[in-house]
Amino acid sequence: MSLDQRTSTFTGSLILPGSDDFEDARLHHGQPGDPAAVARVANTGDVVAAIAAARAEDLPVAVRGGGHSMWESVPGALVIDLHALHEVEVDGAPSTSDGTRIVHIGGGATWGQVAAELGTHGLAISSGDTRSVGVGGLTLGAGIGWVVRGWGLALDQLVGVQLVTADGEVLEVTAASHPDLFWGLRGGGGNLGVATRFDFRAHPLAGVVHASITLDGANGLPPLVRAFRDIMRRAPRELNASLVRTPAMGPEMPSRLVVEAAWAGTDEAAAGAAFAPLLALPQVAPAEVAPAAYVDLLQEPPTPPPGMQLPTIVDENGWFESLDDDVIDALLAAADAAGAQMFLVRWLGGAFGDVDSDATAIAFRNAEAFIVTAAFVPPGAPDGEAKRMKDALSPFVHHALGTYGNFTNSVAPGLSERMYPPKTLARLRALKREWDPDNTFSRNHSVVPVS
Repeated sequence: MSLDQRTSTFTGSLILPGSDDFEDARLHHGQPGDPAAVARVANTGDVVAAIAAARAEDLPVAVRGGGHSMWESVPGALVIDLHALHEVEVDGAPSTSDGTRIVHIGGGATWGQVAAELGTHGLAISSGDTRSVGVGGLTLGAGIGWVVRGWGLALDQLVGVQLVTADGEVLEVTAASHPDLFWGLRGGGGNLGVATRFDFRAHPLAGVVHASITLDGANGLPPLVRAFRDIMRRAPRELNASLVRTPAMGPEMPSRLVVEAAWAGTDEAAAGAAFAPLLALPQVAPAEVAPAAYVDLLQEPPTPPPGMQLPTIVDENGWFESLDDDVIDALLAAADAAGAQMFLVRWLGGAFGDVDSDATAIAFRNAEAFIVTAAFVPPGAPDGEAKRMKDALSPFVHHALGTYGNFTNSVAPGLSERMYPPKTLARLRALKREWDPDNTFSRNHSVVPVS
């Protein structure tokens, strides 16, 4: 029986090589993949049928939520495209006295869509930084958003998931119905099934105050990172901030060294007081401080045109428990040695650290900062250049508590050992054995089922 015959009951569509829509359907992050087929599902029943067809044909499975991932495509795979499942439904009344409300979001929605819709209700969920990032991939992996210090990770705001398992079972997963599985979904990536709907507790938020502070790096980055650390260690949890250095990407996008900060609320006086220490940092241009809608904090990086030869990205990241001076010096020296011009420090603490380390599969709740750096190997670079850069970034591995999967493009074997402490990984592997013993969902940061 052929793949299209196995999916003959689809409400959506199965797009095969050679069909009119295939060239568009096989794009991922703007680049052409080489899948066996793309299943554009229209409902949960289509997802069940797609998984069954892939297993019957012994095809790898890749799941496309927002399509933001740079490593989604698997040659010869069946891509399950969830884009049509993008509904955002807000319950009619606050769920508790704090004004939070339950929101139901389809597994194919993007955070730009969600933030825009929730904004019309005076609500927000602390999500990702980019409009096109999918709700599913970001939430299952953690989700560090612009109110992480006030509300925690995206997964900390999650109260339920509709999940299609490898066996085709459709489950409504909550802390009450499937406590172990719900634990694993919050941080275990896409290892345990296809999430077709997410239920979140959204928070009342009338708006934010945003500050963009362009820094003077004439005296080097180390003193600025130290000053940023000292300020944020004393900051109220309503203040969220990142310090970021970006490389030049053409004449219209020069390199930048900037602090981006957001105050969760519309009180401009309180925001101004919180911003004041950051505004005292050396600057090369007047800071931009203004009220904004939460959705306006979400940016959209340019998507490379199809077929463009992209540089190889060599990156490292980590959760850091204590960003002491020697750690800062070691990380920046490593970035310089690798030629890594992209360097980002996202401050954590607050509600992120209020969560017990074993409450979700994201265990490094004692981290005070998340840091990522990246170098770019241009086409035609000498053989071995990428390895040289990666080796130069080894201090990140040495000093970090662990690696954050949502900022890691690699799917190399053994990566899960860096993403999870041993106790957490053992629990995930046991769940994998229970819910996906054949590792059907392995095109991710794969957790191998325990034998």
